Amino acid sequence: MTQYWVIIPAAGVGKRMASAQPKQYLMLNDKTILDTTISRFIGHPNVAGVVVGVSPDDEYWPDSEWSTHPQVVRFDGGEERSDTVLNGLQVLLALGVSETDSVLVHDAVRPLLSQSALTRIVSHTGEQGALLAIPCKDTLKLANDQCATATVDRSVIWQAQTPQKFPLMALYEGIASATEEGIAITDESSAMELLNWQPDLIEGESSNLKITVPDDLVIAQALISIHSSELQ
Repeated sequence: MTQYWVIIPAAGVGKRMASAQPKQYLMLNDKTILDTTISRFIGHPNVAGVVVGVSPDDEYWPDSEWSTHPQVVRFDGGEERSDTVLNGLQVLLALGVSETDSVLVHDAVRPLLSQSALTRIVSHTGEQGALLAIPCKDTLKLANDQCATATVDRSVIWQAQTPQKFPLMALYEGIASATEEGIAITDESSAMELLNWQPDLIEGESSNLKITVPDDLVIAQALISIHSSELQ
């Protein structure tokens, strides 16, 4: 059975959440968002371990229920998400993970990843990587100064989620190349696309939302109660 290491970049401050603490440490039921996210991976048969990138001056991580778990490794994150992922890839190399092994990268604030969705992406065997994503349902508009100028064909639009899975060194080179060229990347797939990779889209679930603004936390609270059995 193939096992994968997971990188969780968790060094951000979450300005849009307008919270006094980083959003990954807000409570979701009786656990922090980050602890809930990590719990989605620990115990899965295809997960070897999790490396978590937090701010060097993070005051909250020592209180995490996972801070001393043998399958969880903390490392210093960087200024940008991409910097944190690069640091995480270096940590995995130091731990002896092969350059050709695929690794997963997952948002710290996507705590509702289901075991079935995780199994779908780890079972994927394509050669150019993969990411969870969902087909767009809404009508999309191009805008100019908040005025609609055109309607986008939604049949070719997917909303990217995480985890995203790529070979370790290929991902490192993709992110490093984008960084050197000053290209802002918002996920790992965007870095690989710059290298002409075409990652497969593995259908995810709408419940795998990213908690970004206060309303997202309210929705997540409701979803975790309704779908708790499916998330186990």
